Amino acid sequence: MGIVLVRVDDRLVHGQIIEAWVPFCRATAIIVANDEAAGSRIQKMAIESCASKSVSIKVETIKDAAGDIISPRMENENVIVIVSNLRDIVRLHSWGIKFSSVNIGNIHHNGERHGIEYMKLSPSIFIDRDDWGFIIRFREEGMKLDIRTVPMDNPVNIDRWKDK
Repeated sequence: MGIVLVRVDDRLVHGQIIEAWVPFCRATAIIVANDEAAGSRIQKMAIESCASKSVSIKVETIKDAAGDIISPRMENENVIVIVSNLRDIVRLHSWGIKFSSVNIGNIHHNGERHGIEYMKLSPSIFIDRDDWGFIIRFREEGMKLDIRTVPMDNPVNIDRWKDK
């Protein structure tokens, strides 16, 4: 089957993923494409420990994840791909990964980016100007944006902000 969900979630793997998205998508594999987590033995081990008999989890760099996603062994898997930010969606595209929709689930206000104006799309999604630029780019490319935290939520209508 291949990719069943591409999700932006700065929390990477947590309860919403395991308890809501995995069953909803009937996922059999999760690939976390995140350079920082892939480079941290402890973070990688913590994330991969969430695996179960029914779903495998790999934490890889963006480049390595791209190679894994397009490998023949993933053809029979239902794969959820998780990145931590919108910029990494662009990076996956640059490595040849194509998808028609992206779920934006969690982008929290980051204290490291203090002083930057944020737009609140939902209680768990805050974007800055760069993020908004990526959203415009994705829409111009015809990508569907699914903005919601869990499958049971109503998606946020991004058109509410198009003139802001």
